[in-house]
Amino acid sequence: MTAEVRPVDLIVRPEPADVRTVWPGEARDFTPWLAENPDWLSDVLDLGPLTTVAIEAQVPGVNRYLDILMTTATGVNIAVENQYRRVDHDHLTRGLAYAVALDCRALVVVAEDHASEFVAIADYLNKAFEALGVDEGGIAVYLVSLGINKVGASYVPTFNVISSPNRWLVEVQAAQAPGGRSPGSKDAFVSQCASAFQPSATAILNDWEARDRGFLRFNPGSASVSLDYPYDPSSPTKTSIFVLYKDGQMTVNRGYFLESVIPEDRVDEMDSRIAEAFPGYKRLPFYPVAYSPDPAGVAAFASWLIAEGSNAGQR
Repeated sequence: MTAEVRPVDLIVRPEPADVRTVWPGEARDFTPWLAENPDWLSDVLDLGPLTTVAIEAQVPGVNRYLDILMTTATGVNIAVENQYRRVDHDHLTRGLAYAVALDCRALVVVAEDHASEFVAIADYLNKAFEALGVDEGGIAVYLVSLGINKVGASYVPTFNVISSPNRWLVEVQAAQAPGGRSPGSKDAFVSQCASAFQPSATAILNDWEARDRGFLRFNPGSASVSLDYPYDPSSPTKTSIFVLYKDGQMTVNRGYFLESVIPEDRVDEMDSRIAEAFPGYKRLPFYPVAYSPDPAGVAAFASWLIAEGSNAGQR
């Protein structure tokens, strides 16, 4: 008899490969491929669908060209610069200059390696972005590492985010929402929500207002629900926990919790509680998205997270 093949018997270990095996040239091969497949960046950046506007986009006033100009679904320009091997000063500073000239609100630098000095610079710039926000012309910086794995006869690209801002999605969606003006108050925000979602939105926001140190910020198209904790002791700003949108969508800022609140041995517990509180949520690594969230589930997760944040402050 032939032995039954179990799924576990089919597990294989990917073999690292040289990116040049798939894309021999960065400008000639990799850049056109990425421009034709922007969803590979969409998956790791959590900015929603990205669309390529142009390859080798000319920078106004100079004889210079950005590798790829992309845009989000809300019309926000994204500058993308690619480099094989380790990123250098030229690509980072040039990319920032191009982003300014092309009215971009984010610079994405894709490279095989990012030196610690550039990660530190990106982290510094992202803190400045968080303080300024989109309205003041801030530019978010994403450092993305590029790799390639071989599985059998197939090749699998890998994109990993090395540095990124915490509040990019919140600020971009707020700045680019239709109308461009903040509703200004809870009642005004709820009145703009889809009618079927208004009772849930009211309950979620009322619960948040009643919490100690809770803070609501109303943006065009969204409400950011924040706390002074879970917190980063070095940061004076309030921390966005959820973002509630008028169509009934809620974004959970999981990436921030991983950075400053939840220790490694508590991540599985956090993910279990997210899954319990938001059935059917879209499993994104940094900003899970739920639709028509249940107020009781939101409140339960918030209570757990606040307790964890208090513990983090004592550690």
